[in-house]
Amino acid sequence: MVKFDIVSGFLGAGKTTLVKRILHSLDTCEKIVLIENDFGEINVDRELLEIEGFEVYELSNGCVCCKLKGDFLLTLKNLLSQKIDRIIFEPSGIFILDEIFDVFKDFEISGKCFINSVTTVVDVQNFSKNIQGYSEFFKNQIRHASSIVLSKVQFVNDYDLVHVENSLKSLNETAHLVTKDWAQLSTTDIKELINGSYNCVSNRPKQYLSHNFDSLGLKTSKNLSLDQLKNILEKCKKGHFGALIRGKGIINTGSQYLEFNYVAGEYSIMEGSEVAEGIVSFIGKGIAKEALASAFV
Repeated sequence: MVKFDIVSGFLGAGKTTLVKRILHSLDTCEKIVLIENDFGEINVDRELLEIEGFEVYELSNGCVCCKLKGDFLLTLKNLLSQKIDRIIFEPSGIFILDEIFDVFKDFEISGKCFINSVTTVVDVQNFSKNIQGYSEFFKNQIRHASSIVLSKVQFVNDYDLVHVENSLKSLNETAHLVTKDWAQLSTTDIKELINGSYNCVSNRPKQYLSHNFDSLGLKTSKNLSLDQLKNILEKCKKGHFGALIRGKGIINTGSQYLEFNYVAGEYSIMEGSEVAEGIVSFIGKGIAKEALASAFV
């Protein structure tokens, strides 16, 4: 039977970073493929994972729990006709985990594959903002997790960390909770997340949530300096382009490539890997798409 591991989490929590850690921790004898689902038109994470040499199947411009559910089903059946040992699935940050149970009611899938683990990444720094602003998406991902991994713990104090831990335990008292700074996570810690402890039985009524989010994705050949990129992201913080929740991309400066991440009004920029074209993706509400696109092209 093929193992099916889910790494979920709200927008910007750090899912792709954790997926990379898991991939580097697994037995190299295993045949592993990834399914990447991005709500936006451009899947930046797929590009980043392929650069590192991983085999990635992409589902973009929607969420597999609604618009792309049929495409996801076909992709999964196609993969299960091949000789593989494990599938790692990184859904969109606004994914409803209930829908996975429907997929596994299909005997063509459940006869060859089983849900091995569900790991949910929770951004401690933006916990209050996410649980208040996007409560049902956020709570759904937490309630169905077999493991919960806290990210950005180095940026909060002990009091706030305990508050988050207690809130999570009230939503899911059985999940394995990982509260270490990610720099201290060992290979053993990572492997424990996918140890096959998932019980997919759910007594809660199925949720149907509206995905009333906007997205903008584009490819660009325009060169931007570091200062120009910072200026764009500062405008994002100030709401010039709408209520942006998540942004990511790789930009060519002409002399190097820069990878940026934007989450809930904060951003980081680091040296990136070479890509054929610059790639940019944003998710939010009320996005001023023309203005934002013109900043990058």
